[in-house]
Amino acid sequence: MAVQESNIIYLMNQISSRLLGSLLLLLLFSVNGVLYGEARLTPGEELVLIAGMSEPLLLEDLIRVSLIASGIPDEGIVPYAVKMMELLESAPVRSGSEADDAGILLEWMHQNILTRYIQQQTTMNTLLDKGTYNCVSSAVMYLILLRSRDIPVHGVLTADHAFCRVEGIDVETTTAYGFDPGTRRDAIDSFTRRTGFSYVPPGNYRQRQDIGEKELISLIYQNRLSGFQRNGKWEDAVGLARDRWALAGSQAAENDFRVSITNYAADLDRRKMEIEGLVFLNKAALLLGEEHNLEDTASVLLGNAVTYYLRAGKTDESDALLNNKELISLVPESFVDERLRETREKSLEKLLKTALFEEASAAVNLAYSEQLISQTRWSELSLYLWSIEAKKQASGGDWLKGWLFLKDAPEESRQIPDWNRMEETYRHNSEIVFHNRFTNAVRGEHYSEAGEILDEAFVFFPDSLMLGRDRETLGNLQ
Repeated sequence: MAVQESNIIYLMNQISSRLLGSLLLLLLFSVNGVLYGEARLTPGEELVLIAGMSEPLLLEDLIRVSLIASGIPDEGIVPYAVKMMELLESAPVRSGSEADDAGILLEWMHQNILTRYIQQQTTMNTLLDKGTYNCVSSAVMYLILLRSRDIPVHGVLTADHAFCRVEGIDVETTTAYGFDPGTRRDAIDSFTRRTGFSYVPPGNYRQRQDIGEKELISLIYQNRLSGFQRNGKWEDAVGLARDRWALAGSQAAENDFRVSITNYAADLDRRKMEIEGLVFLNKAALLLGEEHNLEDTASVLLGNAVTYYLRAGKTDESDALLNNKELISLVPESFVDERLRETREKSLEKLLKTALFEEASAAVNLAYSEQLISQTRWSELSLYLWSIEAKKQASGGDWLKGWLFLKDAPEESRQIPDWNRMEETYRHNSEIVFHNRFTNAVRGEHYSEAGEILDEAFVFFPDSLMLGRDRETLGNLQ
């Protein structure tokens, strides 16, 4: 039996117009009927029917479910069932004890049905067509063969192998010498050479477990989904894992199904299909119940979706996603709140690049009052906005206008660190402008005009040392 690849694809990158974002999300998905192909979460009706039957199954049900598990289309089930029944009819009839006949039938199976061991060949249709087999398909074939002769048999599962057990005797179905292999050196050698696995004797109860008919057949699903995983067909693997769980009903099968869900969600994340992934996880959670344990996976998908939106400047889409109650239903509220904070801060930064000063300043103050940004961030953004607007006011060299704009700022703004240095720059430059005007008037001997300039300047800067010296100069000249 091929060892199932159960390594989860680890998800990377751990983590206004609502109408526009909602419309874009509707284009991507529909919760009631998705617009994309998604993994199957529901097993087939006939499989569910057989899974609900008590063991031992009727021979015809045993044959049919083995063919269903092999992935044979509906139209091919009957022809292959007929082919298998014809083989069973040609097998030896009972002639001795159950143990003796079980050994005879094992040898007959290898002489008349099985031809070559191939580790990945797990399906019954290929076994019937070509005779190639692995431990699972040969064990299932042996199970059906013995059941056709009313010999009780069940499966045995180890970490990486499966075989059968009859009358308390192990049967290694991959070799004709496999009846009671613990007592036959040639059987163990043949088995090891053929498969590469080691025989696990009955005493090692921690390394092996008895399983029923349905769980043995479910290993066909396990091997098939393992092949899908190796080839990166994560969507198909989900459906097979669901079928295996439905048929086996074991904890191991449920665990494999959970792994397949996470793998598929990771694949959707890799393809930047996080919205589709969240829709899928919601459906999977309904199936798994309260103990779905999908919170972390959903959080990663949601976080990555928000990251992609914000990198592209699509803050409306991010906000719409984070306010979609159905899509975020699996994600912890604290995680959603943090992503909302990031989104609204990004929206704020986007607004600051285009809005007029009054709108931008009000948005910054609102964000601070709603605790979307810290006081430090509020100070940074406020200082930035006031400095940009002051620069606009002072365009053309009108530093006084810029200074008056800053001087009239609210008191909380004027308490921002570095505010005084910015305001002092505008005051100093304003004094320089008055000084230069005064100097030009004096050089032209327009003393009356020079006095008027100083009178205007002292209205704004009565304690200016530079302008005070200019007044002394004018007095001396007059």
